[in-house]
Amino acid sequence: MKTEKIKVMVVDDMVSLCRKYEAALSQEEELEVVAIANDGYQAIMKSAVMRPDVILMDIEMESKYAGISATRQILQEFPSIKIVILTVYEEDEMIYAAFQAGACDYILKTASAAAMVQCVKDAYYEKSILRPQVAKKLRREFKRIKNNEESLLYTIYLVQLLTDTERDILSALHEGKGQKDICKERFIEQATLKTHMRNIVKKMKCRSIEDVVEKVEQSGFFYYMDKIREKSKDIL
Repeated sequence: MKTEKIKVMVVDDMVSLCRKYEAALSQEEELEVVAIANDGYQAIMKSAVMRPDVILMDIEMESKYAGISATRQILQEFPSIKIVILTVYEEDEMIYAAFQAGACDYILKTASAAAMVQCVKDAYYEKSILRPQVAKKLRREFKRIKNNEESLLYTIYLVQLLTDTERDILSALHEGKGQKDICKERFIEQATLKTHMRNIVKKMKCRSIEDVVEKVEQSGFFYYMDKIREKSKDIL
C-alpha cells in the first residue's frame, strides 16, 4: 500500500541553498518537495496553490523579517501548515518573533541533512520538542517583557500623580521643546516653569528633569499614548 508523502516547501532567497535543501529532503522516501520560493510573497502565493504540509522558512529575505511576516500571513489562512524557521544565527529576538508568529520549530542552516529530515518529520507529526535552548530563549524573552510591563505600569502610576499642567510640560519636553518655547506657549514666567519642573522631578522620583524624560521614554509611555490617540482618531 502506497503511503501519502509529506509535502514540503522550501523558502530561501538563495537559490543554491534551496536546491541543497531540496536534494537533502528528497533522499527521504517519506518526503516530497512540492515547491520552492525565494521571497515572502512567493511563499504566501505558493502556499495557497501547493498547500504544503511543512514549510522550511528562511527569515531574512527581501527584508529582515520577511520570513516571519510570511509565516504569520500563511498561518492566518492555513493554520494546519507546520512552519519550521531556517536561520543562520540563534538570535533571541529572531527566534522569539518566529514562535510568536506561529512557527513550531527552527533549525540552523548548517544542520545535517539527517537533522533537517527529522525536523520536518517532527513538525508534521507534531512531535517538535521545545529544546532546552529554545526554552531558555523564551523564558528570557518573557522575563524581559514582564520587566518592561512592570516598568510601564509603574511609570503610568507616577505620571498620574502629576497635574494636567505638569503632564503637558513633560510632553512638551519629550517633543524637544525648549524652556523658553514652553513658557511662551503657556504664558508663564520661567520661574513658574522651574517650579513645575521641580514638582515633576520629585513626583517621578528622579534627580533631574532630563532623567524624568529619559525614564518615561524608556518605559514606552509616550509610544503607547500615541498609539491610543491614533486608535481614538480612527474610531471617531
